[in-house]
Amino acid sequence: MKNKFWISLLVVALFLSACGGKGSANQPALNGTHWVLEQINGSPVIENTLPSLSFQGDKEVGGNASCNRFNGSYEIKDGALTFSPLATTMMACPDPAGLMEQEAAYLKALEAAASYRVEDRKLLVADASGKVVLVFAPQDMTLEGKIWNLNAFNDGTNLVSVLLDTAIHVEFKDGNVSGSSGCNTYSGAFQQDGQKLSFGTLSSTLMACADEGVMKQETAYLNALAKVTHYSIEGNKLTLYDANNLIIAEFSK
Repeated sequence: MKNKFWISLLVVALFLSACGGKGSANQPALNGTHWVLEQINGSPVIENTLPSLSFQGDKEVGGNASCNRFNGSYEIKDGALTFSPLATTMMACPDPAGLMEQEAAYLKALEAAASYRVEDRKLLVADASGKVVLVFAPQDMTLEGKIWNLNAFNDGTNLVSVLLDTAIHVEFKDGNVSGSSGCNTYSGAFQQDGQKLSFGTLSSTLMACADEGVMKQETAYLNALAKVTHYSIEGNKLTLYDANNLIIAEFSK
């Protein structure tokens, strides 16, 4: 009889532990999931903007707020979902109209979150009154079959923008990567395991472009790709990182 009593207590304890921070009996765990925002307070997000939300572990959360990036922590307990005060970068993005207002509304709704549920693959976040304030769709995290245009990359010292009147892109297809590096084209293999990513030796054509700056940019970009260890996708943005979590390159569709 005593053994049955202790076994019952153990089962209850394990059940309560499973509910803390990792979903509940009625709702799935969120850690390791990625979402793109569709609605704020019942209104759709601005067209061609894709604010995002990533649950990066049992405690950490981050994403794109519309213009700026944010990060912080979250807690799931007994079916409740709450976020800590969120830290953001401080860029000002005037275009499109209403973008900064959308960002403010999104961050305010996150900090007012009190509960969540997943219905028809959508993540619904509600405030303390039970009103759904945010609606998310699953973020597509696949690379295969997509083309991304480079916005900025690490030149070995800083994160720098692509030179004016140059275009650099990357395409992932059938286990290979290819694209334009600004003057020449390049190709090679890539390896992916979840969000881990690395590139094999990349071959390149050997044209010489008259603009020395374009050639230097090309060399720096290809050298940067060799340092990549993992990636994230937030909305329509692809970010590549090195082993120290330093941003190596930022792309958009």
